[in-house]
Amino acid sequence: MDTYPAGDPGAWLANRGDWSKVIPACIQCHGPGGIGVGADFPALAGQPAAYLQAQLTAWKAGQRPPGPQGLMGDIAARMDAQQISAAAAYFAQLPPTAAGQPSGTAANSEKAPISSAGAAPSPAERSSGAPPSGFAPPPADAIPDNEFGKVVRQGQDIFLRTGEHAGKFVGNSLNCVSCHMDAGRRKDASPMWAAYVMYPAYRSKNGHVNTLAERLQGCFAYSMNGAMPPADSETIVALESYMYWMAKGAPTGVKLEGQGFKRLPAAAQAPDYLRGQKVFQKNCVLCHGADGAGQKAQGKMVFPALWGDNSFNWGAGMHSVPTAAAFIKANMPLGGMDVLTDQEAWDVAYYMNAHERPQDPRYTGSLAETQQKYHDAQTDLYGQTVNGHVLGSAAPPPGGSLRK
Repeated sequence: MDTYPAGDPGAWLANRGDWSKVIPACIQCHGPGGIGVGADFPALAGQPAAYLQAQLTAWKAGQRPPGPQGLMGDIAARMDAQQISAAAAYFAQLPPTAAGQPSGTAANSEKAPISSAGAAPSPAERSSGAPPSGFAPPPADAIPDNEFGKVVRQGQDIFLRTGEHAGKFVGNSLNCVSCHMDAGRRKDASPMWAAYVMYPAYRSKNGHVNTLAERLQGCFAYSMNGAMPPADSETIVALESYMYWMAKGAPTGVKLEGQGFKRLPAAAQAPDYLRGQKVFQKNCVLCHGADGAGQKAQGKMVFPALWGDNSFNWGAGMHSVPTAAAFIKANMPLGGMDVLTDQEAWDVAYYMNAHERPQDPRYTGSLAETQQKYHDAQTDLYGQTVNGHVLGSAAPPPGGSLRK
């Protein structure tokens, strides 16, 4: 199991972040174990604590250039002195990672050294991403230490590193947490505690009442571009258990504050490819690359692919421009706080979804028929012509790595 000691605030901040302050986990940009990702996200593992602390403090005080897109300046400004000290101490005690060598395992071990810097995060801090009013999920580190808790942790592990823990059902580089931020806890990022209480439910997508298991199966088939785990499989049971634990005490059949993605008002101007391209180049290329293919560190995907063979397929909910715009507005750039205007979110969502991706698993053999049956919304780009290309006409088969 991947656990982070509650008594080590540095380990928690590095691996889980503090979403109550919109501070993502350090490893979400600097790679697993702080091994570094490309030229813009340097390795942190093994750096002297005094050096790391000095740089973060300088960013916080505005005494150091904010870096690409100002991300570190913004994030450091939201860190308190205790968090800066704890994060610096945590990464300093990890073994330095040479290029091409496996990173240290301390970040993923129950035996990770306990930092002497600062105290453990409070329960309020650990329940990051919860709504300021209404229902709040249990603190993230409060999973019970019993047989049920083992399965809950298994579900959490699948959620955080889906390909690693449920790889035979995954056909791309995404993890559940790629879209459901803070391990499925963050409001307006389709949190799992709010979804759990709404099933069984009728879904127009497939025209019948879906159980929660069927809804999760669909996530694997579409968002993960993979295969549906059996409804009674270890994978589905673990994910259901994780969701159930987070929703403990919530009313059933009630739409909770923060559920789903917060929809944006209608765009003032029709979403535009060229405007979206400019937004993408300014705000997204740093992490996801100019080709939208994401970035890896030592073979592990850190920033997910947004289109192409390694991303979600044409049947995923994120292929809908309104859904993508709502997600982007509330959650991107990672660690930003309301950076994009509504119009920019609409435009960059259009640009992202105006690229080819794996075929819809429901493809009938006819693009026109598939479009009519499953993609008839005006905001759905499947089957539409963009830059001279009919989207969906050159889509690679669904299934990703499962077909190799």
